[in-house]
Amino acid sequence: MSGGGGVLLQELGVVVEAAGEGATRLAIDRERVQLRGVRDSINGGLVAALVEAAFRVCLEAMLDAGEGLGRTQEVSVAYLSAARGERTTFEARLLRKGRRLAVGEVEVRDAGSGELNAKAQVSCALVPPAG
Repeated sequence: MSGGGGVLLQELGVVVEAAGEGATRLAIDRERVQLRGVRDSINGGLVAALVEAAFRVCLEAMLDAGEGLGRTQEVSVAYLSAARGERTTFEARLLRKGRRLAVGEVEVRDAGSGELNAKAQVSCALVPPAG
């Protein structure tokens, strides 16, 4: 991830488990998370931030030459169950990439049981190549 985002993810102990064309999986061990939520889960705000990060990592791999990432336009998260597993994954998938906007979805899961903790949709502006 470009800019300071990669440093923050590294500081939190987030690992890129898989990165391919149009799909990425990040993971974090709950023991590394200081900010806790309901029933000792990963805090929902942190879940939303990691959802956004997962999509941006996914999208970076799909940029054309000279194209850049702009601001995140929207993050919508449906929290389905508390992220209380030992390891939580954030699986991002690109749904559509246009000239100025990209849309994707992210599933947040307990890595051990496979339980779906949250489902999200993210949209991000794209910066066209100069010229």
